Amino acid sequence: MNIRAWRAVTALGALVLGLVGLVLVDFGAESGAASVLFLVLMALPSYAALIIWLGWRRGAVLLGVLTVLPLLVEAAAVATGVPYGSFAYADALGWKVFGLVPWTVGVAYPPVFLGAVTAAGILVGPTLRRFLPASALLLVAADLVLDPAAVSAGFWAWENLGIYYGIPVVNFVGWAITGVFYAWVFHRGAGGSVPPPSMSSSAVLIFGFWTGYLLRESLLFPAFMGAALVALFLLLPTGHPREGPEG
Repeated sequence: MNIRAWRAVTALGALVLGLVGLVLVDFGAESGAASVLFLVLMALPSYAALIIWLGWRRGAVLLGVLTVLPLLVEAAAVATGVPYGSFAYADALGWKVFGLVPWTVGVAYPPVFLGAVTAAGILVGPTLRRFLPASALLLVAADLVLDPAAVSAGFWAWENLGIYYGIPVVNFVGWAITGVFYAWVFHRGAGGSVPPPSMSSSAVLIFGFWTGYLLRESLLFPAFMGAALVALFLLLPTGHPREGPEG
């Protein structure tokens, strides 16, 4: 699929999912299985793009690492409050690893992360001194969208409310710190290569959906941020810096 066709198809998918989030979605007590299925289906396009890009073996290993690491970090965060602050997950997202974090976090986080590192790599190149902070910045921007949406949907709750829609600042600091670490892992696993724009496909769909939901909930600033991220991913240039990786 050429870049124009990819943009058109992905934009249409984001629009449809945005309308679903705006009009149809109900995160009630009986929606757990549907929510899990939805997460998995939205993750598949970026997972497929990663495998196609790096090959089955290398792609599967990197995806496995990027699935397990966030689960371990999230479990530690729920248990200790570090690095995101004190919070707890509801039961809607499925069985909990170590009784602390839903297994679906291992499916929900990687596609968002893959979108961020794809945009960072294309926009600033693979040199670590630029790639790592750019990835972290984009992940914090992503969480400005996702956390208000997930709290409104009842997926998790904070023990100590903060200034951003009840979310504490330490959470975003934690996203920046872990984002730098995960981006370094990705950089090493990908050999310093820059991903293709198609690896942001799932992020486009995810933020399209949550933008619609946030609009319905009248959470206007997160909705604006969600729409901005959708536009950013869709408009990524096909050419990118060709610098060699550092370190």
